[in-house]
Amino acid sequence: MKFLILLAMLNFSEAGGGEVVLFGANTQEWVEADEASEEVSQENDTTLADCLELYPQPAHDVLFVALNYSFGGEVHLELFDVLGCSIYKEVFDGPRTMIDVSHFQRGVYFLSARTGESGRVIRRVIIY
Repeated sequence: MKFLILLAMLNFSEAGGGEVVLFGANTQEWVEADEASEEVSQENDTTLADCLELYPQPAHDVLFVALNYSFGGEVHLELFDVLGCSIYKEVFDGPRTMIDVSHFQRGVYFLSARTGESGRVIRRVIIY
């Protein structure tokens, strides 16, 4: 596996602005920051944040959680209230699941979705 070590150097202009320029250790040349981020992101284009959909928003009776991509494993869902208390947990491996939110109080909640390889995503959920 090829590793690319990037060193960041911040160049300040006289006007007080700045730009980040990255140096690739393997390429021995200077590249702009946006070029480097494209190069690194091509290895794993699909993230959990890109594939996770929650609908309807705001929710009343049910909340659907859908994945537009299979990560090849389980997705752990956990719903938190604004105080950080866990009020719902579920593990699913299909493309879509439904959460019955009809018995929850009206308000703002946070849904945490996590997989082993793609990290964790937190989305706001409004229940009315």
